[in-house]
Amino acid sequence: MTVSRFARKRPDNLAWGPQTGIIWHPDEVETHYEHPMQSYCYFRRCFELPENGAATGTLNIFADSKYMLYVNGVYAGRGPCRSDPRWQYVDELDVTGLLRPGRNVLAVIVLYYGYGTGQSIDRIPALAAELRTDVPGNAPIVIGTDSSWSCRKSDAYDAEAPRVNGCQGPVEVYDAGRELQGWQLSEFSETDWQSAKMRGIGLSPFWNFLARPIPLLEEKELDAVRLASRGSVSRLPAPTGRLHVDMIEETKGIVIAEEEGSSVPYNVSSRGGSSEEDEVLTYDFGRIEPGYLQLEVTGTAGTIVDVVYAEELWEGKAYLNLNNNRSMDRFILAEGRQQLEVRFGWKACRFVQLRIRHADSRPICLHRVGIRTRRYPVEQPAVFRCSDQRLQQVWEIAEHTIRICMQDAFVDSPSREQQQWMGDGRWQALYQTIYSGDGRLHRKLLEQIGQSQDWQGMTAQRYPDGHHNYPPIPSFCLHWINSFGEYVSAYGNDGLLTEWWPNIIQALRWFSGFENDQGLLEDVPYWAYIDAGEAPRGRWPDVERGGIVTSLNLLYLEAMQSAAIYAEQLRDTEAETHYKTACSRLADRIRHDLWNPAIGAYADCRVAGALSDFYSESCNALGLVLLHEAEDERSAAIYSAVFAPEADAQAIKASPFFMMVVFRALLKLHREERLLELVRERYGKMIDAGATSVWEWWELFYENESGAIAFSSASHAWGSMPVYAFIHVILGIRPLKAANGLVRIKPLLPEGMMWAEGSVPTAFGVLTVRAERRPEQLEAMHVMIDVPKGAMVLCGDGIYGAGQHAVLFES
Repeated sequence: MTVSRFARKRPDNLAWGPQTGIIWHPDEVETHYEHPMQSYCYFRRCFELPENGAATGTLNIFADSKYMLYVNGVYAGRGPCRSDPRWQYVDELDVTGLLRPGRNVLAVIVLYYGYGTGQSIDRIPALAAELRTDVPGNAPIVIGTDSSWSCRKSDAYDAEAPRVNGCQGPVEVYDAGRELQGWQLSEFSETDWQSAKMRGIGLSPFWNFLARPIPLLEEKELDAVRLASRGSVSRLPAPTGRLHVDMIEETKGIVIAEEEGSSVPYNVSSRGGSSEEDEVLTYDFGRIEPGYLQLEVTGTAGTIVDVVYAEELWEGKAYLNLNNNRSMDRFILAEGRQQLEVRFGWKACRFVQLRIRHADSRPICLHRVGIRTRRYPVEQPAVFRCSDQRLQQVWEIAEHTIRICMQDAFVDSPSREQQQWMGDGRWQALYQTIYSGDGRLHRKLLEQIGQSQDWQGMTAQRYPDGHHNYPPIPSFCLHWINSFGEYVSAYGNDGLLTEWWPNIIQALRWFSGFENDQGLLEDVPYWAYIDAGEAPRGRWPDVERGGIVTSLNLLYLEAMQSAAIYAEQLRDTEAETHYKTACSRLADRIRHDLWNPAIGAYADCRVAGALSDFYSESCNALGLVLLHEAEDERSAAIYSAVFAPEADAQAIKASPFFMMVVFRALLKLHREERLLELVRERYGKMIDAGATSVWEWWELFYENESGAIAFSSASHAWGSMPVYAFIHVILGIRPLKAANGLVRIKPLLPEGMMWAEGSVPTAFGVLTVRAERRPEQLEAMHVMIDVPKGAMVLCGDGIYGAGQHAVLFES
């Protein structure tokens, strides 16, 4: 039997030097229980390096909550990577190219929130950094944070600024005229600076320090592609003084006077001040991009540039709302030419709408509007191209959404929330198995959700999270359990499953407490989310009334099926026997108690002994995947009642979140053509609306109950199923071993598609496939494959190793 239930490996913690501590401004850490709010603080440390050699250097650094680092006046990085402070990740930055003989300076500006967000858990205001340098012929030099560092509170930021939302930190209200010019440089005079106050690392609220488990994010500078429009907005007669409230009210009065079309976005001059209205300029980046806004502007002292970020515009306006989207920043200009950049609160947008509030009658000139983008680095992403323009466009928006939601975690959306949700993360992680072949974000997801587990076994629906505005989602805990198997299948058992096996058992133990006498889960507490269905204005699956929720029981069945496999792999025979017996019993009860013969499908729930009148694609897709084979009578019934064209949308449609399960169900039934029809229909509406990424729901803008315009997220990677499906179905690449070392290739060109080609990463290099029909032989399909050395491919009746091969499918 495995010993993982009784012992674990020793953690590989990062060690700091004995003189390195946690520092902060002494005025704000008189005690360690009275915290400042939204505190911005500069830190500096000058040091000398020998003149007789080129130095190499590595800096370990983290901060609570955010830092931006400069070395000798040059920007060197941002962070830290999101983490639970009980397992605090530390960034490692190579600063070799920034060091020089003689006098050097490390300069850091840190923002401490003073509260938790959907990405961070509040502890104490903190900066810890340690530079290790080597100069040939000299002893190593170690410079850690201690009381020799100087610090000063920043006057350039407004500590009273509103938050973007509960998931994020503050709107950055930055006054360029109050910035300390040159504070990042070694020759800067530290007048009115103080010595930092230090406390020891060993007895701090950061329990374990670990090296960042993922690479540093990739940053690039990107310019807006056009000035989209000019307009104006009337000033409010009675502003409240609350920035976000006034901005939202003001939006109603925006008038778009000119559509600029393809106007060049460089060196755009405003039209000067007015006592009654402000100017509105809208810039377009061409598609949604995540990062930090950059402005280069010749301005007038005191002129305000308010920035509203928008994924998409409604009638030319960038909308905000009080509930969950106050995505904006404010710059107060200094006199003359200046370069401005958002330092901490990255955003994602296609459009930035600037409201220019002139200090006097003089205009300003916007020389450049850009963004410093941030993404997880992908060495060799999957590629797909085909002759079907509609499906090609679907691939492009789905692929782009995957990329921009790969940050220091799998984020649900790079704009509204930027949170690591387990349900979203399961599908994003699965897409990565074929898209990037990089399992590090997947591993981090599983570890961090596991870190949220309470003593009874339930995990948080998202983590790290100091937001705490919702209870757990039990279905997401089951997704966590199932995602371990998908990780092992893709990357092999590297010890992760072994390490977390006791926690998986504990999670399933939590669910067992809500089994009724028949073994079905009933009246499970907390947030009953399964899928959003036809939200925002249509039908949701009937899962909110309590009772026996069919989809939750099916996910429970899947999790116990997974646990039985894990137990077998880990040689835990007791657990294997238990879960196999429990699976058999549960599957029988679902088939017997939750099937509606009058419809020919599974009902969404059973409450007080009565089956729900509602039935959904999400529930029945799970039923097909977990309970039935393609030839089963019920499989045919479900397809006819739920997924076939003649079903006429009587079943509640699955949202983009659950399309991965719909894919699995239709693939099992050998209904790949129907799957592609659904993709063309549902995602095609996004294409028709001009989308550049996949939406959260099937609608973006809509009227809410009060008649006001509301909007959902325009970039949600949970719905990027087409990336996975096109590789698996059209190119026919189906992994059989971890790291894509052995794959089966059986392409499918749907009706009207003459060719498709693409590639996927493997542990051995890139595997490429091209399938085509030729006009003189339309019934046959010619397949060309290029296999990297070390990989093996099954295609047709052959087995192929390294090299280029041609395979003919006669029909």
